[in-house]
Amino acid sequence: MNATNVYRDYTVMCPEFREGIGYLAEGDLEKALDAFAIADHKTSRDDVNKNKYQSFHGLMLVYAGQSKGIELCRAASASECFDGDVFYNQARAELDLEHRRQAVVALRRGLEFDRTHPDLLRLRQRLGIRRGLMIPFLDRDNMFNKLLGKISYQRLQLI
Repeated sequence: MNATNVYRDYTVMCPEFREGIGYLAEGDLEKALDAFAIADHKTSRDDVNKNKYQSFHGLMLVYAGQSKGIELCRAASASECFDGDVFYNQARAELDLEHRRQAVVALRRGLEFDRTHPDLLRLRQRLGIRRGLMIPFLDRDNMFNKLLGKISYQRLQLI
């Protein structure tokens, strides 16, 4: 199973979350918000998918014009350590609220945990964010940084 399938396979999620995804795909944000809120509230703190549910709930609140949703997104990403979707949702919510700097931070944190997450990579490209320097104390134009950057980029493409 490739990375794209992992992020789109919601069969292990609770029924309310899957309903929310369906409503979201249909563009019915109000029903998606209700479904994600139920999924978020009915799961226990130790549920492995709690952060995902909470991040979708927070994102829908932001899309509904309720800025308090960003707090849910931030809380979910603060305790997340592997699911790129959580960081992607926070970045989207931050951008919707015009918090570009926080969106970039969420995006970078997400890519630290999941370097191949397709949505995070697309968002990074859309925002025009460069990858970090290989040797931070050297200038971006330094030949060593350029060489190491090219090598790491090629290795990343093989993954």
